Order: sequence, then structure tokens, then C-alpha cells
Amino acid sequence: MSQNMHESFIRIVDGADTAVFMVHGIMSTPRHFDFIIPYIPSNVSICNILLDGHGASVSDFSKTSMKKWKAQVLKHLTKLSKTHSKILIIGYSLGTLLTLEIAEKFKEVKAMVLLNPPLKVFVKPVMISRALKFSFNKYNLEDKEELATYNDISIKLTPYLWKYFSTLPRFVELLKLCHDTRAIALSSTVPSHVFFGKKDELVSIKSAKYFENNENMTVHTFEFSGHFYYEDEFKSQVTKSVNCFLNTLDKT
Repeated sequence: MSQNMHESFIRIVDGADTAVFMVHGIMSTPRHFDFIIPYIPSNVSICNILLDGHGASVSDFSKTSMKKWKAQVLKHLTKLSKTHSKILIIGYSLGTLLTLEIAEKFKEVKAMVLLNPPLKVFVKPVMISRALKFSFNKYNLEDKEELATYNDISIKLTPYLWKYFSTLPRFVELLKLCHDTRAIALSSTVPSHVFFGKKDELVSIKSAKYFENNENMTVHTFEFSGHFYYEDEFKSQVTKSVNCFLNTLDKT
């Protein structure tokens, strides 16, 4: 993989009929999926994109938009569908919303693995505290949850807090998409495994109910995982789900 930790990772395998399409969360990074990629067989294509406005400054992030993110996801998924007959989507946070909305439009999308989909948002005080600390480049190396959060941010943070006001439209757009995606989660026909952590700092566990009421969805909940930090069992079950879907697709 690239030494630049916030670049897209694209591996298109000549002749492959199966591809994995990955979309990260808001202010996050393609590196969020690093623990999954080694488990994807070498004969499977990977398209792990960096969303527009990410991996750069607060100013760059403020100039992007939900419209650009949706267009970017549509562009990559359309391109993949022209060369691959079977696509597995792996989404994280915002990435789950962007892909849930579009998955039904592509017959090539056969399955999804969704990590911490924010259908209901609940920001815990610890997240606000961390955001302030990170802006001043302070974090606790001994705190595995705090360190995981810090490492997952691709935006170059700034101590000039007033600059963050320009990013507010992005989060307003996100909240609207969270609301709009609830109906899609209830009706989606794409077989999916959905993962939640009970210690999530941003997503309410009540989000799970929208998937539990859909027979195409299998929900997994973990006691000690959060939005950024995943316990070993969480990671293990995610990679098992990915392999299970890929093995099933390989036989079809």
C-alpha cells in the first residue's frame, strides 16, 4: 500500500469478476479498512477510495459537499460494474449511508458489510473533548480508544477553532442523509452484515433497530467497541463476514 496514509488504494485485477468497493466515513481515511485488506484474496479487485476534500486541510474539507461525495461513489461503482459482475461493498459510518442509497441501482452489488451506520446520531461528551485535544495536537498514546480516533482522522486539524465553522454545512448534510437512509435500511434487498459497538462515541445503538427489522440484514453488536476502536472479536467477525460473502460469490 502507499506510504501516504490518506490516499485511495486501487487494485484492479485483470480478468477478475469480483470486486470489493470500500467507502470511509466523514473526516476519516481509507486506512480505516487496513485490517480487512490482507484478508481479501489476491484474485479480487479492490477499490478503496478517498472522498473529496479528505486527506487535506479544514478549508479543503469545507469546500466539498455531499453532492460531490455521492457523485464520486456513483462514478467508481459504475466503473467497477462495467468490468466486474459481482461487487461486495464495505462501508464505514458516512460510507454506509452513501452506499446503502446507491446499492439497489446496481445488479452487480451482491452483498454489503456495514460498519457503524449512523442512522441515529448521539455525540458523547468524550468525543467533543477529544476533538478539542486533537486540534491542539494532543492525545494520549496510552489510551487505545483515543489513539484509534486520532489515527482515523484524515483532515489536518488546526488550533484556530473558528475555521471549523465553515465545515458545519457538511455535518448538516450528513444529518439529513442519516435521516433519509433509515427507510432504505428497512427496505434494502441486498444481503448485509451490519456491525455496531456499544461504546460508539457518535452513533446511537438505536440505529440497529432499522436493520434488525429487515430480513436481509444480520446485525452484530459488540460490548467493548466504539466508532473508531474495534476490539479483536469485532475485527475477527468483520473479516469472517467478508470472507463468507466472497466465498459465496466465488461459487456463483
